[in-house]
Amino acid sequence: MSASVARRSCLVVPGHAAKMHAKAATSGADEVVFDLEDAVAPEAKEAARIQVLETLGRPEWQERAVAVRINPADSLDHEDDLVALQDLPPLPGLSVVVPKTESPSDLVVVAGALPGIGLQALIETPAGLLAAAEIAGSFQVIALILGYADLAAALGRRGAELDRSRWVVQQEAVLAAARAAGVQAIDGPWFRLGDIAGLRAAARATRELGFDGGWAIHPEQVEPLNQTYSPSPAELEWAEAVEAAVADAGQTGAAVARLDGAMVDEAMARQARRLLGLPRADDAPAELEPDQTTGPPYFDDLSMGDVFGAPGLTLNAGHAALHQAVIGDRLRLALDAELCKAVTGWDRPMAHPLLVCDVAIGQSTEPSGRVLGNLFYRGLGCRPVPLGTTLRTSTEVVARRATSKGRGIVALRVTTVDGQGNPVLDFWRCPLLPTRGGAEADPAAADDLDAVGAPVDLESLVPASWQLEPLRQSPLGPLSGEIAAGATWRIEAGETVSSAPELARLSLNLAMAHTDGTASSHGRKLVYGGHVIGIAAAHVTRVLPDLVTILAWHSCDHLGPTFGGDVLHTAVEVEAVDALADGALVTIRAKVDAMAGAGEPVRDVLDWRLVGWLP
Repeated sequence: MSASVARRSCLVVPGHAAKMHAKAATSGADEVVFDLEDAVAPEAKEAARIQVLETLGRPEWQERAVAVRINPADSLDHEDDLVALQDLPPLPGLSVVVPKTESPSDLVVVAGALPGIGLQALIETPAGLLAAAEIAGSFQVIALILGYADLAAALGRRGAELDRSRWVVQQEAVLAAARAAGVQAIDGPWFRLGDIAGLRAAARATRELGFDGGWAIHPEQVEPLNQTYSPSPAELEWAEAVEAAVADAGQTGAAVARLDGAMVDEAMARQARRLLGLPRADDAPAELEPDQTTGPPYFDDLSMGDVFGAPGLTLNAGHAALHQAVIGDRLRLALDAELCKAVTGWDRPMAHPLLVCDVAIGQSTEPSGRVLGNLFYRGLGCRPVPLGTTLRTSTEVVARRATSKGRGIVALRVTTVDGQGNPVLDFWRCPLLPTRGGAEADPAAADDLDAVGAPVDLESLVPASWQLEPLRQSPLGPLSGEIAAGATWRIEAGETVSSAPELARLSLNLAMAHTDGTASSHGRKLVYGGHVIGIAAAHVTRVLPDLVTILAWHSCDHLGPTFGGDVLHTAVEVEAVDALADGALVTIRAKVDAMAGAGEPVRDVLDWRLVGWLP
């Protein structure tokens, strides 16, 4: 049986596709799986059997690790598949993949028809998941494979199948069953072709759990799987050091082996032997030593009172145009230079308040480049400025709180001034960060996050010299005297999130999760939170098109992750209207939900309370 075969990458090819068989032979995959089931139409089943027999009869396949996925036991093709496989010449690397395995009894007929051939059980039903341990220890089983697509359908999942981080329970169940029986655990395929970053992140997550490899559905996925599931140079160096320490202890008669002052126990020795026994990716990129790398700090690297700076940024028309193209906002004073001059007296258009906020937030990401998610913004007040203003931001660590293992929350006070040192922004934000190496966060980090933030002095943000009459002379929507608290709207037309990395880069945002999909715990690039807020602001201007500007955020809570391609909808509610000498301050609540596509589940992603100025 082929129990000892490495299965870092198992490339699946349709049984009837001879051209794909030829390409698979040179793909570098540890194992090639010839599929007689899902990849073959009912009318092509017999042709697929004939083609697989012909392919595997060629000399180049005699010493290769190969598998054939047969049709399930309850199908009409199951028996014909077994009969056909009995005509194969002896192949030392041959195994059979049995789909929808739900109990050891599903393997009885296969094991009887193909004695001595290893069986790989596909766990892709709830019953199979519950019986995984019994299946792994039965008959000729050499591997368990987790099948996501059929299992998602059987469980009734509605969108969770798109996010591998939500499968940890099922992954752990299959892994534990495989390890208890001493067989391999193989992860199912990554279905988004072209998304190599997502594939690497998903494979790295299951590799760290303990899986041996994963299925590939395209040759482009083979090399990333081989590299990810191979031991890294650092792991090999550690394993060799452990092996040497054990050998030295044996030669000297010492009772225990020591390495770097610590005792080497049997568990460490077993892990070292396992790593040294794995195939190596000779072309895998070498890992840099810690003193050769540069990157953002971890939670445990930050201390109360730490202060971070950033390059200043002078806002120009290019920034404004790209920002407007990404979020689609229709704020009149940011678009119409002549109207802006009539209201403000400036010779340049107003810089969009969300552009100002995005840049300030981006300038504040030096300490939060490893952010897993930003939990909230508080007490944000934004003074209007024209294009041409230079923004300079300072960020201070004001609170730290340990949460779950390997994570902690940091509260940051962010202050932004213009080129003359005049205040523009002052607010608090609260990123969730990982600890170095996933270690337990310092329990002494227990600051009260409810105490973070302060109310905004709204009236101090209102420019006393502005004249709103030009807006009232040509209104596009309701003015302050025409709306009241309780007014609500839901924007019917959604906005598709696009150009997310571009907006992050425009605003100097260093958060790796927004530009590097491999750094995100979701396996996909997270959309920068300010992007979602910007689209919410654009939706607000659809129902209040004469809004002068946005002066403050009372609160802003991110309720869940947003990803590129999501479609966002916003519900807008007027909570209060407070009259000023000219116009009124309007407190608005914007609640945003997201969906990955038509028919996909709706997810709440943002709850934002803002204050605008309306003529």
